[in-house]
Amino acid sequence: MAERDKATDGTRHVLVLNQHGDNRGDEAAFRAMFAGIAERASGPVRFTVLHQFAGGRVDVRVSHDVRWISLVPTPLEAARISAYAALLALGIRARALLGPWGRSVIDAYEGADVALSAPGGPYFGDPYAGHELVHWFYVWLAHRHRLPTMLYAPSVGPFRKRALNPVRRRLFPRFRAIAVREEVSLGYLRALLRGRGPEPVLAMDSALQRPIPPAERASYFTGERTALAHRFLVGVSAIQWSFPGHPDPAGAHARYESALVDALLHVHRERSAHFLLVPQLYGMRHSDVPYLRALAARLPADVSWELVDPAADSDHQQRVFGMCDMYVASRYHPQVFAINAAVPGICIHYQHKALGFIERFGLGRLAFPIDALDRARLLAAVDEVLERRDALSEGIARALPGMRAASARSSELAVALLEGARR
Repeated sequence: MAERDKATDGTRHVLVLNQHGDNRGDEAAFRAMFAGIAERASGPVRFTVLHQFAGGRVDVRVSHDVRWISLVPTPLEAARISAYAALLALGIRARALLGPWGRSVIDAYEGADVALSAPGGPYFGDPYAGHELVHWFYVWLAHRHRLPTMLYAPSVGPFRKRALNPVRRRLFPRFRAIAVREEVSLGYLRALLRGRGPEPVLAMDSALQRPIPPAERASYFTGERTALAHRFLVGVSAIQWSFPGHPDPAGAHARYESALVDALLHVHRERSAHFLLVPQLYGMRHSDVPYLRALAARLPADVSWELVDPAADSDHQQRVFGMCDMYVASRYHPQVFAINAAVPGICIHYQHKALGFIERFGLGRLAFPIDALDRARLLAAVDEVLERRDALSEGIARALPGMRAASARSSELAVALLEGARR
């Protein structure tokens, strides 16, 4: 839709940038973002997502009006949009330079009312420094097309790679609104910007604004599996982390994996648990399934476990974590799924986003850095969860209404931007 159509079309148009593909956690964040904005807007809303699903295949079912445009151009298309951008920087819109893909992307910018840089990340920060400029490019395009733009509750930082900081300091302040999902990111951003640009808002992970009821055990475990409904259920999601920058990545991974297996065995010895292994990555190129199977192969034969259907969507995964008694996760969003149902557990964090999230609930003592796992402290934390599970769950439940309100704050900011853009 071209820019001239905005005045006559009553449906508001939200352009979503920097989507993270093939991950059920980001799928949950997207679904909640779509719902949160659509429910609060004064009229109908449609979305266009510039996506990066591997192979260009979108496997996300949503109930809203969403169009998906792949961000995987051919080399020729990439060259043509780069030439277009070079002239756009001089104030010249040379659409004739664009190919079919480039025109579809630029049409999305010209037909949008606002642009949101999607929940996820930290795309803007050192962990993604290798392709951070690509993400800034799509934000810059929004600025050049005079679109009100918002950073919608990702994590950001750290910003120690100084070569990128001039770009960061130039483009962050051009957001009309900035929301981040945890205090660590808030601190990184304030230190970088030093008062320039809009004051960042402390929100919460997008997925929390959309609670999903737990699965009923009696319905989940049927037939020959009925007895499992009465077991101590543990949701498990593990990342095969590469330990970038570590002097001994292979050794660090071996220590992490041993500690993770020890934690699971400790739960099994104390509670005769049944483990539900939940893969987060999916799609044509990414999958957690091989690693989860390899992890399960390290468990003794008498340990009960199953792999949750890799094709199951994020709603299903949230229902699974919600029916568990505890969780053990070294991926970020599985702990969000569990906490969203007031299920306590153990967080092993590889980036500050997970630590920042769990600390919001006062449970930082149950979180451990993946590259410095202390087995004794980890098992002591497991014991605390096992012994004080009901009290921990009650504490999480008391905090959840405030955290859901913080999560919804991002949608409120986006809608305010959207409504203001049409006046």
